[in-house]
Amino acid sequence: LALARYELDEAIELSRRALELEEDGPTKAALWRTAGRAHAMQYEGDAFWAAMQQSLEVCYDRDTCADTYSVLAFQTLMRMGMWKQKPDRDLVWGWIEQALGLASPGSKAHARALIAKALFSDEDEDAALEAVELAERLGDPELRSYAFEACSAAALYHRRYEEAWTWAHRRFELVDAIDDPDHLLDMHEGTIPTSVAVGRLDEARRLAVAAYEHALALSPHHRVHGVSLRLEVEELAGDWEAIRALAGRMEEAVAENLDTPCARNERSLLVCAVASEVAGDTDDASRLERAAAELGMEGYDFIFEPPRLRLAMLRGNLDQVGELVDMPPSHTLSFGLAAFAARLDALAALADRARVEVEAPPLAQPGSYLEPFALRALAVVREDEELLRRAQERFEALGLDWHAAQTAALVAQ
Repeated sequence: LALARYELDEAIELSRRALELEEDGPTKAALWRTAGRAHAMQYEGDAFWAAMQQSLEVCYDRDTCADTYSVLAFQTLMRMGMWKQKPDRDLVWGWIEQALGLASPGSKAHARALIAKALFSDEDEDAALEAVELAERLGDPELRSYAFEACSAAALYHRRYEEAWTWAHRRFELVDAIDDPDHLLDMHEGTIPTSVAVGRLDEARRLAVAAYEHALALSPHHRVHGVSLRLEVEELAGDWEAIRALAGRMEEAVAENLDTPCARNERSLLVCAVASEVAGDTDDASRLERAAAELGMEGYDFIFEPPRLRLAMLRGNLDQVGELVDMPPSHTLSFGLAAFAARLDALAALADRARVEVEAPPLAQPGSYLEPFALRALAVVREDEELLRRAQERFEALGLDWHAAQTAALVAQ
C-alpha cells in the first residue's frame, strides 16, 4: 500500500522490517522486489540492484525469477543515468537473456523483457513490435505504454520521425488507466524529442512544462529531470536566453540531487555553460563547466558531447572539436537530435566535406528538425550560397531564430 501511494521511504522501511521477521523464501523474495522497486522509483541505483539480487538469491520459482530479471533489465535501461559509472552493457544484456529464457511465453515478464531488449539498442524494431502485440493481448496499460515508447525509440533511430511521434502520442491514450506519477513524467519525457523531430517546438515546450509540474511532487532526482527537460527543448531551439533564465533553478535542482547520481546533473550544467558562453559571460561558462566536471560521471560521453561541441565551437577551439567529433553519433531518443545537430555544425566548422557528404543527406528530410542543419553543413562544405539560403529559410520556418541568424551571417560573408 505504501508503494502504491508513492510513499517510497515507508515502503522500503516496512520491507526491511518484514524481512527481519520473515523466514519463508518466496515471501522474502517478494519483499526484496518491493524494496527494489521503491529504490528504482527513487533513482537509488545501487540499492535497487542490491535488493533485486537479494530477491534472486531466495527465488526458486521460474516465473518469479523471470519477472525479477525483466525488472532488473528494464529499470536499469529506463534509468541508465542513475549510476556514477554507466552500467556494463554485457551485464544488462545478461539479465535480458535470463528473463527471455525463463519467462513463460505470453507473460508480463516476457513482454517486459522484450521491451528491455528493444530499448537496449534502440534499433530492435522486431522486439518492440512483438512487445506491443503481447502487451495489447495482456491488456496491461503500463506495459502497452512502455512498448509504445520502445517503438517510438526504434522509429526515431531509423529516422522515421512522424512514425516516432505517432507512437509516442499513443501513450497518452492510456493516461486515464495509469496513476503512477513517475510513469506519467516518463510519458512526457519520451514524447518531447519526437515533437521536436517533426518541427513542433511549441508542443515540445508545452510537454516540458507539464513534465516539470509532474516532477515537482516527486523526488529531487525527478525535479532535475523536470527542469532539464525545459532546458533541453530550449537547447534544441537555440534559445540561450531562455536557458540563462532557467540556469539558477537548474543549479538548485542539481545541488538538491547530489545524493542520487544523474547524467542530467552534469549535462544540464554544460548546457547552461553554453548559454553563458553565447552571452559572452565566459567566466560563468567556465565556472559551470568546472562544476559539471566535478560531478565525476563516467561512461556518458555520448550524452555530454553536444554541449561540449557547442562550447568548443563557440571558443574557436577546432582541435577539441576534431577530437569530440570522432565519437560515433548515436540517434537515441533523449539526446540524438542534439547530438546530430551539433555534429553537423562541427563537421561544417572543420570543413570536413567527406563526412558531411555521407552524413548530412539522410538527415535532410523535408520538414524535420535536422533538415536545416544538414542543408547548412552541405552548403558550407560545397560553398553553395543558394543552399545556405534554403537552410536559413528552414531555420526561420521552424522558429530556430538563433540558428537562422547564424546562417544569415554566413550568407552575408
